[in-house]
Amino acid sequence: MTDTPAATADQGVVLDPDEAADLARLLDLIEDCLLHADDHARADLAGFLDGSGHGYHAAAGLATLVGHNATTLHPRLRKATTR
Repeated sequence: MTDTPAATADQGVVLDPDEAADLARLLDLIEDCLLHADDHARADLAGFLDGSGHGYHAAAGLATLVGHNATTLHPRLRKATTR
């Protein structure tokens, strides 16, 4: 019996350690870029995210969200690779 899409969706997505490390590095890079962007780049990002009129808040939230995900991924990756 093969897994149905609904059954596999409940299991989540599994990354091997190298893929997870690549993702963590990418998140770090994106966070660093967002935090060090100049005013013009931030204004461009805010304009891109300005669907509800809160682009600057959305841009700040994006940087926070990316940073949080990178921060939580690193310890999980260390735990998975040191077993």
